[in-house]
Amino acid sequence: MMWSYIKLRYKLFVVLLLFWFLLQLNVRLETILLGVLVSAFITVSSYNVLYDEQGYRYHGIRFGALVRYIVMLFIEIYRAGFRYITNLLFRHYEPVVFTMHLDVDDPVLLSIIANSITLTPGTISIEVDTIHYMITVMTMAKKGTSIKELEQPIHDKFEKLLKPKEGSNV
Repeated sequence: MMWSYIKLRYKLFVVLLLFWFLLQLNVRLETILLGVLVSAFITVSSYNVLYDEQGYRYHGIRFGALVRYIVMLFIEIYRAGFRYITNLLFRHYEPVVFTMHLDVDDPVLLSIIANSITLTPGTISIEVDTIHYMITVMTMAKKGTSIKELEQPIHDKFEKLLKPKEGSNV
């Protein structure tokens, strides 16, 4: 058990250190020492956030799904930006706050979805509940729009692309 605990920390430490060198692009002594210190601090601090006794808490996202998600996110950001500009000019929309449950069981995926919502102009993730997998969202909507209609694009665009497929281990 202790070996797996050390092994988890070792892998994370190596990945962080490699990322440090990639960002710094030099191998001077002070860069190496600072990289080791920063990577060690982050590795120790991330216990119970990224991993626990059972292993890593985050199991990753398929590469193809991640690429589709990023493309869709940029499209949504620009579309929402134009809608937001239209609202500023013509005032067709009003602010609406609602709480929705997401069908994911990974706090990291929930955070990615919440951040994606906040990245789109005119929408903000106000609160994220990682215990019940719920997000409170403020968005701009036409008068009379139902909560179900506001939730549907989030389920269809953000959650659907990141949620692991049935029977898949990743």
